[in-house]
Amino acid sequence: TMLPLAKDAAARIGVDPVMLVAQAALETGWGKSIMRQQDGSSSHNLFGIKAAGSWKGAEARAITSEFRDGKMVKETADFRSYDSYADSFHDLVSLLQNNNRYKDVVGSADNPEQFVKELQKAGYATDPAYASKISQIAKQMKSYQTYAAATGSSTTL
Repeated sequence: TMLPLAKDAAARIGVDPVMLVAQAALETGWGKSIMRQQDGSSSHNLFGIKAAGSWKGAEARAITSEFRDGKMVKETADFRSYDSYADSFHDLVSLLQNNNRYKDVVGSADNPEQFVKELQKAGYATDPAYASKISQIAKQMKSYQTYAAATGSSTTL
């Protein structure tokens, strides 16, 4: 499950780990569309982080949906590729901590709703509904956790 990986990463910035799992769920279609490298292996990129600027690691090229001038368009872009999902979580947090553009995101980590709003405001994604989509997924996950705890279900996130 992703929750243990999210807990380790979330602890570094003080955000609810469910928000990171919800973001990964949104970015990957609940794990169904994780980008592949040219050789067909997984990129392990859970957060749609593009390979721009100072990135020196492996890359995966993929078609992505972006909002431009209020319209969704398909574009080809290079994305970061990782050796593991743990590396993907680690890199997300490092990006948020080390890029001044995300200062307000990290500063609002103690408030999950504000955290995702600041993430959207900082331009993390082009989707104008990005924050509300993550919040909605997080609510669904928390409802499921409550249900699972009440019924003794062993299925985990």
